[in-house]
Amino acid sequence: MVKKQTEILWHYPRAALAASYLDTLRAGLISSLVLFAPRRKGKTEFLLEDLLPAAEAAGYRTVYCSMWQNRSDPLAALLMALADAAKPRSLGEKLQERLFRPLKKTSLEFELGPLGKLKAEAEFNARSGAAQAQLQSLPELIDAVVATSKGKVLIALDEIQHLAKPEFQELVAALRTTLDVRKKTVKTVFTGSSRNRLQMMFSQIRAPLFQFSQSTDFPDLDAPFVVFMSEAFQKATGRGMALEEANAAFVSLSHTPGLFHDAVERLMKMGGTDIGGVARRVLAESRDASGYAQRLLQMRPLDRAVMRAIIARAPLYNEDTRARLAQALGIEGEPLTARQVQVAVERLLAEQIIYQAARGVYEIEDHQLAEWLAAEPDLIDAIEPDDDGAA
Repeated sequence: MVKKQTEILWHYPRAALAASYLDTLRAGLISSLVLFAPRRKGKTEFLLEDLLPAAEAAGYRTVYCSMWQNRSDPLAALLMALADAAKPRSLGEKLQERLFRPLKKTSLEFELGPLGKLKAEAEFNARSGAAQAQLQSLPELIDAVVATSKGKVLIALDEIQHLAKPEFQELVAALRTTLDVRKKTVKTVFTGSSRNRLQMMFSQIRAPLFQFSQSTDFPDLDAPFVVFMSEAFQKATGRGMALEEANAAFVSLSHTPGLFHDAVERLMKMGGTDIGGVARRVLAESRDASGYAQRLLQMRPLDRAVMRAIIARAPLYNEDTRARLAQALGIEGEPLTARQVQVAVERLLAEQIIYQAARGVYEIEDHQLAEWLAAEPDLIDAIEPDDDGAA
């Protein structure tokens, strides 16, 4: 008799974290959250595997949409997600939709079993290119989702920083207005992987989403995650990783679950138990793929010097720092002006290389680049200067 193999679970559940976010939204003081974490920190997996299922179990109708799903037309992706969520799921919902809540102006057909088809209409045409008409359909589709629900809706918008681009400002403004008047029934969770762009969207006074949402850092995973992955690895392979080495590997990967998954998967394929060695190779390949060295090479000398000062946590605008920046660029006699430093800072902000952590305080945006440069402080100095000059 062949013994049936038990399926191995690789998703590390974060039920307590999901419950805490839902409790915060349920309390009613705020209606939306912004969760920040760098890429591959597990935000999307958490939304799809933990938060949204927990919300459904709590009676919410949920909507998920990534702003990267259709980068050139995120509105079309959002409307499609809303239209899908508005479809009745049970026979009771289908009857209610048929009797009381038809949408307008597009064909959405729902099967009602022996009752035939319900043809609902919605003002939604992703291919028409009529952007204004699409924007006008946004509140109608959200209302349709509310109508199909029990009066509780949770919308998760992943990688929201994509909408910080100027061409999407009208969409962001429409989204703010639409959600603002529906706070009691519609809760929203935004995620983002760029602090700078999230600040542009939620922290600047003139931004459409200014003070609309409560921002929080998405917490890193820690030792219990490593234990969970080590146990799953042993079940899958019959081999055991040394827990101390696995923890050290996870730390070396900046507590990035996506990279740790890559390392474990590679170790499964190649054999052995040397998770530390595999993690080092995964990290090196990740840095190579990110093009850090090439990116530094293409930067202006002043921008590189300012980055060096930021890594050293030097106050950028005082005279001593400006004098050291001038000396690094081979300029004798006078320190750089505050305006010259500011121009370099503005370039680095625009290129998403740094973000403003506090007034006058800046940090490297990409945490892996920051850790790489902190570990190898001479790397910037090793870059040959370009011919673009200092400013």
